[in-house]
Amino acid sequence: MPDLEMLLRDVRPVPDPDWAARLDKRAAAGFPVPPSRPKKALRSFRDHLAAWSLATATAATLLVIVVVGIKLQQSAGSSDDSAGGASGSAPAAMSESSKRAGGGSSSDSAASTAAPLATPGSAPAGGDRAVLKNATLTLSAGVGEVQAVSDRAIRVVDTLGGYVQSSSVDSSRTHSTATLILKVPSAKLDTALAQLSKLGNVSSRSQQTEDMTDQRAALQAAVRDARADRDGLRSRLAKATTDKQRDRLRAQLNRASRRVTSAERRVAELNNTVSYATVDLTVRGRRSSGETAVPGDRWTPGDALKDAGRVLEVIAGVLVIGLAILLPIAILIALAGYANRGLTRRRRERALEAS
Repeated sequence: MPDLEMLLRDVRPVPDPDWAARLDKRAAAGFPVPPSRPKKALRSFRDHLAAWSLATATAATLLVIVVVGIKLQQSAGSSDDSAGGASGSAPAAMSESSKRAGGGSSSDSAASTAAPLATPGSAPAGGDRAVLKNATLTLSAGVGEVQAVSDRAIRVVDTLGGYVQSSSVDSSRTHSTATLILKVPSAKLDTALAQLSKLGNVSSRSQQTEDMTDQRAALQAAVRDARADRDGLRSRLAKATTDKQRDRLRAQLNRASRRVTSAERRVAELNNTVSYATVDLTVRGRRSSGETAVPGDRWTPGDALKDAGRVLEVIAGVLVIGLAILLPIAILIALAGYANRGLTRRRRERALEAS
């Protein structure tokens, strides 16, 4: 027997040290019973609470970034629309009720008066003839004088009863250009050109005219014909004897009234068009070789600092955008690694419990 005992001790299997350590730990704890399903679910929720919180925070951060980006893009678009010189809306010709509209603005703060619309029966400039007048004027001035010349041109137009249809100023350190589309009463076109030519050196000047008398006569004839048709339908409606005839004539009368209104509107639009002449004014500013630099035009160390700050802002913006893209990806990778590690740990625990 002692020999047999010694032989069995010699051939006994040696357990794995890690497995033996875990078994000793469970034995010291009294071999706890596996938790029930509710406890397992609660423990799983507790173990993954940090992951769920992190995922929720990441989703909220992405949502905030998207909303802020959309808002910034919308505000940038609106500021681009309002920059680069304000433009005034030309008065729109309406029906004989003589609706009025008008507007105009300069690139800084110049305002213009609204132009009245011509009614269908009003006579256009040039006596009995309808003449459309246009002019082109180019002035030259110093770089620092372009804005002042533009403001004086707007005041001239306001004084003559016209308005600014649109205006814009493009300036840099070496040149500046102002472009204005001005509307002045046709009868005062020569006066306007004379006063505008005094604001700077005239580089070019031209005038164009177009006789639109025949077009106006045709439109007025269409008005008379439409009115005659409407009056005839009114007479026939007054003499109608049956309801069917009255309904048919009322429908025809409504269409005839709309034709009259449309024809009168076209006459009003033509009269308003020829009542105002268009002046395309361009003010060009160039710096000559001997011209003294205007304060603020030279590139100073302060300008260099501003440019450097702008470059740093752009770099910071690019880094923020890159971080906004890479951070969620890194968080997702970390969550996947954390989940994989937890899953592996639970599988090992289940294997130990099963053994």
